Amino acid sequence: MPTELAAPSAPEAGRIELKSYNLALPMASLSIGVDNIHNDVFLSPKFVQSARDYLFDLLRQTTSATYFPGIELRSSKNPDGIAFRKLLTEVLQSALTNAKYQKNIEIDILFRLAILKFLNFEIGNQFANLILEGKEWIRQRGEHFERSQQAHVIKARLSELQSARRRIVRGVGQQVAQMLVDIEENVIAKARRALFGEDFLPFYDLLKNRIIFLDGGKDDVYFLEHYVLLGNYVRDPDRFEAMDALFQDVLRQAGVVIPHEPAFNEAKEAHDELLRQAEAIRAEMANLETQREATQKRLDRGESLFNKFLSTAAPADLKASLNDLELRRNHQQMKLEELGPQIDAAKQKVDFFHKDYSGKLGDYLNDPENARRLFDPAFSEADAPLRAQLLDQLIERLDKQEILYHILASYEIRAIAPEYNPPVHLQQLRKAVVFKEELKRVENVIKQVPAKRLSIKPIEELSKKIRRYSREELQATILQFATDFLRLRRDLHDADHLNACMERINLVTTEKARDLSRINHCLYECVLPEEARPEQDVVVSHVIIKTDVRGSTRMTQDLLSRGLNPASHFSLNLHEPVKKLLDRYGARKVFIEGDAIILAIFETEATRSYARAVAKACVLARQILAVCSSYNDRAAGNNLPPLELGIGVAFQGSAPTYWTDGDSRIMISKALNLSDRLSGCAKLARRLLATQRSHFSLFQFLTALEGASAEELDEFLVRYNLNGVELNDEGFQKLSEEISLETIEMKLDMPWGKENVTLYYGEVPIGESVELLVLRKGAARELRPDGKIGAATPHPYYEVCTSPALYELVAALIRTQQAAVFETTPRA
Repeated sequence: MPTELAAPSAPEAGRIELKSYNLALPMASLSIGVDNIHNDVFLSPKFVQSARDYLFDLLRQTTSATYFPGIELRSSKNPDGIAFRKLLTEVLQSALTNAKYQKNIEIDILFRLAILKFLNFEIGNQFANLILEGKEWIRQRGEHFERSQQAHVIKARLSELQSARRRIVRGVGQQVAQMLVDIEENVIAKARRALFGEDFLPFYDLLKNRIIFLDGGKDDVYFLEHYVLLGNYVRDPDRFEAMDALFQDVLRQAGVVIPHEPAFNEAKEAHDELLRQAEAIRAEMANLETQREATQKRLDRGESLFNKFLSTAAPADLKASLNDLELRRNHQQMKLEELGPQIDAAKQKVDFFHKDYSGKLGDYLNDPENARRLFDPAFSEADAPLRAQLLDQLIERLDKQEILYHILASYEIRAIAPEYNPPVHLQQLRKAVVFKEELKRVENVIKQVPAKRLSIKPIEELSKKIRRYSREELQATILQFATDFLRLRRDLHDADHLNACMERINLVTTEKARDLSRINHCLYECVLPEEARPEQDVVVSHVIIKTDVRGSTRMTQDLLSRGLNPASHFSLNLHEPVKKLLDRYGARKVFIEGDAIILAIFETEATRSYARAVAKACVLARQILAVCSSYNDRAAGNNLPPLELGIGVAFQGSAPTYWTDGDSRIMISKALNLSDRLSGCAKLARRLLATQRSHFSLFQFLTALEGASAEELDEFLVRYNLNGVELNDEGFQKLSEEISLETIEMKLDMPWGKENVTLYYGEVPIGESVELLVLRKGAARELRPDGKIGAATPHPYYEVCTSPALYELVAALIRTQQAAVFETTPRA
């Protein structure tokens, strides 16, 4: 055991820099429901029913071999985890896209909390349904069967099942929690980063908390496996509250000082002043009582005949004085009674500030890394001796309070716990390692279950082992304990916060309540896309993707001259591969012929929250160019003419119009005309940039006169678009609303020399994956009369970049940023 140590001074210990953790989910902007208390949330009916079926089947599968042998429940079937996982992923994606459309991350957090609350409730609900179905199975076989021995055996098993509720709920709950974590890390996190950036990562780390899926929020088996097993009873020296107080004392000793707020000082001064007033009143009352007693004695003596002749004070005067003293005493008593409520109110206020102060101090115990900052000499070379001293002092404190062996036993029983529990309770097993009296009780318990063939010797060996710990082993274990306790404290704190947030949610389950909340504009609906579609789904905006084939006439003549079929050539190498891409991006064919492909992506009233039409159009345009590049690689080896394209992407924030020609519908849209111009490439520009080497494929030159309007400027633009993609300005603004765009400035080669280039980059959720998108904001250059390229003009344009080198560079930048975010995250 450690020897007596001198505590480090507060200034010495204060050199250790600690961090606090106190994270709260943002929900302030959310509308309150119809009851003026909760937030109304309606979850997808398809998801709700699927979750109920899956959880029941999962519970049935978990318990069938032990508790239901030979019993076939009516709704019994194997749980379809793949289908449920897919549906859960779709619901979480729908929640995220809804939040992006509303431009409020709190909506996604609300939906995530609602899903957690629903799943948590349904695990318990379906467990109850499982027991009810077992009882129903017995009842349906009639009264004669209910009195049979087989029925009594089944009832006994149902009773055992009820007793095993905590263990079964833990197993199923952790499977569901793991599924949520897997979906979050592999699918949703990528999509959220694409839509909202990295700012909200800590909130979603908090939402991964698994303690909320434990029955009652506590479970000794789970705590032993993932944290540390502490005492549960008031008499246990290592119960959570006692350990929390101990570590708060350690923090104070380590020099953590939290200044009191001015309001606390005012409240304390007011409370102290009231106490002083009350003390003064009590002193005055005691003085008056003394005077009253003395006067009463004089009056009693004066009543005798002898004293009547000797006394100088008349009895009437004494009685008057006595009455005056009584009145003064009663007055002071009234003042004291009036001060009572004021003192109580002042004390409550001071207690509130004390609790708030203790909470702020406890925030330092919610960061597990503080355990290493305080006690691990290997954390950094600076102040290593001080950390070693604090660790030894912690061990000494635990030893003095008779907690040390309990902690060591908590770690040592991990290896034997699955074998002994049941029948031995974990708390009993742990105490048996520490106390000989408890060891004897455990021995008696073991004798009651001879079938398990348990021996007391492993426990005895552990009891000897914890008393033979070397100094290094003791230090390593207590350092681990400090880290585990801080992790447990943080996760219990987060679980309490999550439960409080979930209590604020009202899960709307009836159509009547749904309609009432909806007409009051306070309903949040987390439904699948097909469930949200109204009867008349109106188009509200659209994007046109125009792909123009350069030199198609020349290519056709070349192929014909060689006896080849131009129609099949374009169809097999361009049109058919592009058609295979349409479903993935929700695009539709508007017009296709030899030298042009025109596609459209529509946003409707139902899909506008998650369609991300511009983002998908930009990614689709890149894929079309990838098809072209793949063909060109093959064509080079087969002596076929290469394909050269120009793509224009134009967004229009309204629906197109149509006119009919027989059975055909002809689209009328400004975006059609604009996309045609964006995809163009002037021969003059091609001649100017014939030998250019750059990462970019789109440039603009301006020959306009000064003072021309924006529409007039377009007539003077000389476009260069060779295997490039141009996006209109309105489309770029819409894209910045659809996904989270970051910017970067770098110096890159341009046809006229190096210059600073502004790049925008972001990720586009497509299904369960994300696609990186990089854009360049360029400025049209002057085209001088002598044919030379001049200075930049204020006229901007946007290029969807296609260079693999640029994408590799930006992808590396994103990985670096994610690594930095991960390193700075407060969670262990």
